[in-house]
Amino acid sequence: MRITSHASEQYRTNAAAATSRGEEAVTPVQAQAQTLATVTTTAFGFRLGGFGLDYESSSTVLNPSLSFEARRSRQQAAAFSAQAEVTSLRAQVGVEGADYRTLPVTAEASVGTPSLARVKSALAAYARCAQEPLLPPGTMLAAVV
Repeated sequence: MRITSHASEQYRTNAAAATSRGEEAVTPVQAQAQTLATVTTTAFGFRLGGFGLDYESSSTVLNPSLSFEARRSRQQAAAFSAQAEVTSLRAQVGVEGADYRTLPVTAEASVGTPSLARVKSALAAYARCAQEPLLPPGTMLAAVV
């Protein structure tokens, strides 16, 4: 019976989530291969009897993909793709709206004046709303006492 460790299970979950978002999954070998920085150390020495001279120099070079310019270009590329998507969606909505405006007009919408029954019911509703309520507030209990 094999028991999977928490770390491998977490990696599997993260890899599945990354592939569902469309990102490329990074394997552990690739993660180890991606170096963040390179340190170059140069050391040499010279000894002549009791006299000695030692020199040591070290220089650190960061991975270029971590630079400000690279990060900025990735952000601009993401912003450009989002803006392109917005533009295409607006164009699609514009085309669908234009199609909607060219649809044939139905019989109800083509009539310019409402029917007589509709006008009468609207006037009756307006008259009912304009009337005073049946009992003024606070007088309902006066009839009981």
